[in-house]
This record gives sequence, C-alpha cells and structure tokens, in this order.
Amino acid sequence: MKNVCATFFVLFYCATYAQAIAVQAVIKDAVTKEAIGSASVGIKDSPKGTITNEEGAFQLTAPKNGIIQISYLGYKLLAIPASEFTSETKTILLEQNDEILEEVMVTKMPLYQILRDVVSVSRARFNKPILLHTYYREFVKSNNRYTKFSDGLLDYHISGTTKKTKSDLSIQQNRSVLLGSDEDEDETTSFLNVQRGIANGYDLSHLSENILSEKQYGNYDFELKSKKDKTGNERFAISFEPKSAVEKALYQGTITYDPITKLIYEIDISMAPSHQQYASTTNLWIAKFSVLDSKYKASYKMVNSNYIMYYNNRYFKMRIWTKKLDYTDESRSDLIVTDFEKDDLKYTKKDLYTKKHLYDKPSQFTDKFWQKNNAIVLTNEEQKIINSLENRAAETPKKQ
Repeated sequence: MKNVCATFFVLFYCATYAQAIAVQAVIKDAVTKEAIGSASVGIKDSPKGTITNEEGAFQLTAPKNGIIQISYLGYKLLAIPASEFTSETKTILLEQNDEILEEVMVTKMPLYQILRDVVSVSRARFNKPILLHTYYREFVKSNNRYTKFSDGLLDYHISGTTKKTKSDLSIQQNRSVLLGSDEDEDETTSFLNVQRGIANGYDLSHLSENILSEKQYGNYDFELKSKKDKTGNERFAISFEPKSAVEKALYQGTITYDPITKLIYEIDISMAPSHQQYASTTNLWIAKFSVLDSKYKASYKMVNSNYIMYYNNRYFKMRIWTKKLDYTDESRSDLIVTDFEKDDLKYTKKDLYTKKHLYDKPSQFTDKFWQKNNAIVLTNEEQKIINSLENRAAETPKKQ
C-alpha cells in the first residue's frame, strides 16, 4: 500500500510540474511608472522564488495552476494566477500602501540593546540544518575596467549553532569569464569570499561585530521609527549613523523588523561617506591596501514556518599599491535563494567546493541555467558587460 501511495504522489507531483510555465514580467510603480528593483516574487505555498533586477524584470518557473505573489515594502501585496501569463513579457503595476504613517519612537531601553535583542531572536529563528539552493553571480573590475564575471547554481549546506553558522558549498553548474593577459589583471582579485555568501546573513555578523559590539556601539547615534499603513500593517526601522566627532571609518544603515515577532526583514548597511576619509592603511610585506567602500544588503522572509534569508547583495572597493603597481579593485555579488529543503547532511568532502572564488572554477554547465531556475535577470548593462568580457577573452592570446 505504501508503494502505491508513493507512486501516486510522484505521478501527481510530476503531472503538476509537467504543466509548469515560464513566467516573465516587469514590475513598475502604478503612479510613477518607474521600475521597482529587489521586489520579492514567489509562488503561493511554495519555497520557490526570485527577485526583480534594477529594471524591475524577473523570470520564474511556476505550475500553471500556481499563484504568483509579488511583494515590496511600502506596496500592496499582489497575487496573480500563473495562467494569466503568456510568452509575452507582462507589465505589472504595484500600488503603494494607503498613506504611510511614520513616527519617531522614544524608548526607555537604549536602541542598541533593542537591536541586539532583535538580532538574537532572528538568529535563533533560523532553521538548521537546511539546504539552500541559490543562484549566485559576481562582477569584478580593476581601475574601472571589468575583468571577471562568474555565476552559478550553488547549494549551501547550512548548519551550526545559533551564534555560529557553518556553511558548506557545492556547485551544480557554473560559468566563469576572466582575463589574464596583462600583469596587473593577473593581480586582480575579489575580496568577496563565495564561501561566506550565506553565512554572514545567518550570523548577522555585519551587525554584531561592526555596530553592536562593546567597542563599537558608542560610536553611533541610533533612531527608531514606526511605519504603519491604514490597514494596520506595521514595521519598525532602526537607523544608525556615526557620530561626527569620531574619526574612524564607520558605517551607516537601517534595519527593518517586525515589532511583534522581532524578526529582521531588511538590512541595508554601507560605509558612511562622511567617514570614508578615515579608512586605515594595512601594510603587508608585498603591498599596502586600504578599504575605500563597503556595502551590504540582505532580505529575509517567512515561507510557511521557515524563516530564511532569501537575498543578499555585497559590494567591496579597495585600493592596493606596491612600488610598481597602484590599482583599485571593486567586487559586487548578488545571491538569491531559489528553493530550500531540510538538509540530511549526507554529503561528503569530495562533493564540496572549497576555493574562495567562484571564478577559479572553470565553466561547467549543461544548459543556459542563467535563463532558467529563477535566476536574477540580467539588466541590459550587465549583459553588455558579459558580452564585452567574452569578446575580450576570445581575443586574448593564451599563455604558453
């Protein structure tokens, strides 16, 4: 009987997704008609999802009888039957929530302590172990010239404790385009470790180490605001900025969270322009380097009973110089969780990718995965960059 039931379930599942359709659309503000980037797009009662790019575009594979849900902070949730989508790119207009009421809040407890509590609750709510299926991509440039691009379908095996996340990485498919003909391009590297692509978002180390530690929180001014629409939906936002008298390279940013559950939903942190001038120089035996800029964004959501990080964006800019060379490297990565499941932890070390950079792995793919699997749609500008890199790489003589 069990075998019959199992067979029926498999047939039902396959029949459902045999009718899967490709959904593609562009999301815009209903009034201004401006594109809405980083909007969350998912399938009702499913962990599968994606986000819109800077041009508001997204692509998603969904069952024909599924419901596409689109959400963005400050806008009304929109649900559209997948059957309403065709092969044409659909334009979707999102309406802003009715009158947002914003209020500055005054509390007896210091705001850094409230934020510490929010970080603690969010850390404890993550389900572990969990297997996160992701699409990851990274651009690297040196002296304002793009030199590397890589993307892939990456699986992150998340385990560990509440305070310390362990993240093991395996790669399903990937492509890498890089140049290496000139001496300075050989030195170009990324300071974004692909191994930490997920772990930082689960450790929340950007907050606990750079903002909320005993040595750091006194350098910042904090402010708490409440945002509520007419339907009663409410979010709290704690913003912080460095005190003007502190002469250190510090951060500014905003953390948005639910005041009831105390779960974080948005993190937006960047090096404060007013304090970039205080960036220190580190001396190594072969070179000197200084961090010029750093940015980090992450988005979280609840899917059924699972609280997950579903998107992050990292940006890092650094100057490196020696007696012979002086150049600036910039790296930007985007990662989106396209699906997830409970991890059985049955993988072995040989299944894992252990290098720091995805572009160190030669391209290996069986289909155009970047056009499928709910990957983040490339903007026109990003596609031009990749095309340029591919053309330059094809023209570059191979080293003997």
